[in-house]
Amino acid sequence: MADAPQQAARVARAARATTLWAALLLAPVFLLLLLIVFLPELWALGISFTNYRQGQPPRFIGTANFEHFLTDPHFWNAVWVNIRFVVGAVALQMAIGLGIALFLASRSFRARYLWVALVLAPMAVSPSVSSVIWRYLLDFNIGPINYLIGMMGFQRVQWLTGINIALLSVIMVEVWLAIPQVVLFLYPARITFPQELYDAAEVDGASAWQKFRYVTFPLLLPAFFLAMVFRLIITIRAFGVVWLLTLGGPLRQTELLAIYMFKEGFENWRFGSAAAVAWAMLLFTMLFSSALIYRMYRNAFVPREGHAS
Repeated sequence: MADAPQQAARVARAARATTLWAALLLAPVFLLLLLIVFLPELWALGISFTNYRQGQPPRFIGTANFEHFLTDPHFWNAVWVNIRFVVGAVALQMAIGLGIALFLASRSFRARYLWVALVLAPMAVSPSVSSVIWRYLLDFNIGPINYLIGMMGFQRVQWLTGINIALLSVIMVEVWLAIPQVVLFLYPARITFPQELYDAAEVDGASAWQKFRYVTFPLLLPAFFLAMVFRLIITIRAFGVVWLLTLGGPLRQTELLAIYMFKEGFENWRFGSAAAVAWAMLLFTMLFSSALIYRMYRNAFVPREGHAS
């Protein structure tokens, strides 16, 4: 019993050493985040309250930049386009990604690992390169897709320049680029489920839909929510793919918030206004993602009353 205080002291010293070592290992990551994320965001917040333009000293103007974009009809057009883009793209990404993940995880599926590699292959290509390739494929005059449509006797489609179809085209390209990421979240989670659960459900006479609804999806819900949160955050702030495909046109039909912000800063040279839009986007993304993460935690990770083990 006399050694108990000494043992406790050794345990405490070991715990402090472990904590210190962990802090030292994580310090470079936090320093990098401080330098490339936190400090630039603070600088952007500062100039959002100024009339900062290139080559001119910034002058404090209060909330005028926020008032400017809140009364700009082009901003609200970008908000509406962004909402349609996010809802359409994320819904299709999650639905198709879920279907592919479940199909690849099927016990009777042959050459599964080869097809998994093929599904994930687009992740090896830069989004910029993929966007340029898709812009060529969908080109009205020389695109192979329109060439095949013409060979079949149909009229060519203005995939990227038609007012009514341009947004749908960029949504489909965004979905194609994002599906591998969704599969990467869902497929590893699905293959960890014990087969005994499905055997028991089959003995009870459950149909394929009932096994999905009452066995697969409830177990897959944490990974599904996590994938959806990541895809929502990324899609809300999308820029590069749409910019390379359409430059926000035609007639602002594909002008997302990030493209509106870019034009404010690098076409209209209103850097203060662009910084204000950037902070509005950041706050909206933080609030929206925080609500989703809280919901994910409550619904997927915390046992409900009466079901806790």
